[in-house]
Amino acid sequence: MTVQELQALIVRSLPDMPRRLALAARYIVDHPDEVLVHSMRDLASRASVAPATLKRLVQTLQFGSWADFRAVYARQLRSAPDAYAERARRALHSSGFSALLQESFAAQRINLDNAAGVNLPEAFSRSAKLLGEADRVFIAAFMSCRGPGLTFAYLCRMLRDNVFLLGDGTSPLAADLALLQPTDAILTINFQPYAREADIIVRAVDESGAKLVCVSDSRATHLTRVAQETLIFPVEGPSFFPSLTAAHALVETLAIAMLTHLGDRATQRIRHIEDAYYASGTYSQTNILRKVD
Repeated sequence: MTVQELQALIVRSLPDMPRRLALAARYIVDHPDEVLVHSMRDLASRASVAPATLKRLVQTLQFGSWADFRAVYARQLRSAPDAYAERARRALHSSGFSALLQESFAAQRINLDNAAGVNLPEAFSRSAKLLGEADRVFIAAFMSCRGPGLTFAYLCRMLRDNVFLLGDGTSPLAADLALLQPTDAILTINFQPYAREADIIVRAVDESGAKLVCVSDSRATHLTRVAQETLIFPVEGPSFFPSLTAAHALVETLAIAMLTHLGDRATQRIRHIEDAYYASGTYSQTNILRKVD
């Protein structure tokens, strides 16, 4: 068994796990490097569970012992910079407003580095193909995730037709998804605690066969269970609220990947839209020098 197969098994098993067992499982899925770096006792402490919970977890997954479970990661583990966020937290011992500002910017840089490390180029390429070739693209981003959702909706509409931002208040989400087709695709953006709309989306994807690209803080959610592709963004930072800097970076990078996939037709569409903006006065031409082709 490979690490990827084991991670997929854990995610599939999550809905049937008791709460404490699921807590341990999610931590391992999101921090695979730590399985080798820490002892079982230390890993349990980091996951906020008892060591006995990890023992029950490996038994639930049909492993004879923790050593057998750990051996899968020892044989094949793609290293990722998950420890960056830990460093950001440790740095918060510094005091003063100036220091807090510096730590905030440092945390954003760390989150961006982390996102770049854990998301493979192939995942962006596959996601771009899925979103670029779907008949319709629906974007599900609620509450604080609305910001990166709006950014992606704006960029995606410059690249292709039939892009819809869900939750505009004109109709219930369930109604918007009622006619979802297997040829459609949904992009979700979410982090813990997950909005209740996620349950509606999971049901709609299960029933319709539509494709799902999930941009999330975790690979172990009920949304990732039905997703074809998952892109991860860390939310660590000194603020009272989770950081969405890496989420914005992911959707902008995904738009670049879609442009690469769609090629000349997307480039021509962007030029047509840009010219229309200037012609309509949407863009001010005062003090702007434009390159003439």
